[in-house]
Amino acid sequence: MNKNLLYKHLDEYICKVNINNDLTDLSERLEREEYYKSYTSDKIVAMNEEEFYEYISKLWAMIIWGNKHYIIDKYISDNGFDNLKKSIAYLLYGNDSIEVRWDNFKDKIKGFGPAMMSELLCYINPNEYMIWNTTAANAYKYLGIQEVPRHNYQLTGKKYIELTKYSKEIQNILLKKYNRKENLLFVDYFFWDVLKNLEPINEEKSLTKETVVNNKSYHNEIVDYIKSIGSLLGYNTNIKGNIKNSGKIADAIWEFNVGNLGKIKYVFEVQDNGSIDSLIVSLMNASQDISVQAVVAVSDELQINKIKQHCNNISGSFNGKLKFWDITEVERAYTELSSSMEIINKAINVEIDK
Repeated sequence: MNKNLLYKHLDEYICKVNINNDLTDLSERLEREEYYKSYTSDKIVAMNEEEFYEYISKLWAMIIWGNKHYIIDKYISDNGFDNLKKSIAYLLYGNDSIEVRWDNFKDKIKGFGPAMMSELLCYINPNEYMIWNTTAANAYKYLGIQEVPRHNYQLTGKKYIELTKYSKEIQNILLKKYNRKENLLFVDYFFWDVLKNLEPINEEKSLTKETVVNNKSYHNEIVDYIKSIGSLLGYNTNIKGNIKNSGKIADAIWEFNVGNLGKIKYVFEVQDNGSIDSLIVSLMNASQDISVQAVVAVSDELQINKIKQHCNNISGSFNGKLKFWDITEVERAYTELSSSMEIINKAINVEIDK
């Protein structure tokens, strides 16, 4: 960690905090801690759906969603309500090590990324667990911390604890250098207020492109990004549709009702190192559905070029609907759209669904 850089920004931030003497943020932090700490393991398991909605919708990680009911209903339908509540209770209060609890929860529950998991943990024990999200990742990169995971699937319980040690180091510096006894929630505010949008100095850019080949976890993460992008754009993505005449379930479908015209759909298939011929047949079948506006092959640059070569002589069979989407652009779209929705929802102070 670049300590000189850290001290520079901490000096400025502590000075700002002392001058402003703004108790609003402090009060808000304490209210959040008290609210989430009021939920014991038994109380979490006993929640009804209305209580669960309030419990989840208060998370900062949920601010990108204008229609919170839709996404929370999806969490419930994808995981089962009782299973979801018991899993959250286990993550927060289970007897196993946090590494084991983290990995078990991550493997078992769909939709909850590291941002939501770590935020809940931080509220329950803010001296032990940090909030890990895009803001924290950017802050760590700016401060010169190495091996910051780029993808959610890379954030194992062991890695989460390793990363938390750096935030604890900042917490210790706050006490020793500034005589401020603060928790890791304060460190998160520091990241958010000061380091969020700063670019790393002399960062080495990787020349290696990401690939979905032989990586099921990354494949599934890209599928989740595509579904989230569709949801943020207002499409219904909570559907599991068979591709026409193939019997295959599409990786992701965006669906939208257009008045009396019926439904329009976009079908996405994320290609790994499986059969390209099988992918082409599936997308070709999907393209025959009159409601489908586009069939999109999503993969890395190498795979996309292979798919295009295979389709050279049969492009007309797709009715002009075949499109391609590089996984790096999927990630970029998700990151930028999420950030934009966060800004918009903060500006209009979205708290409940209309």
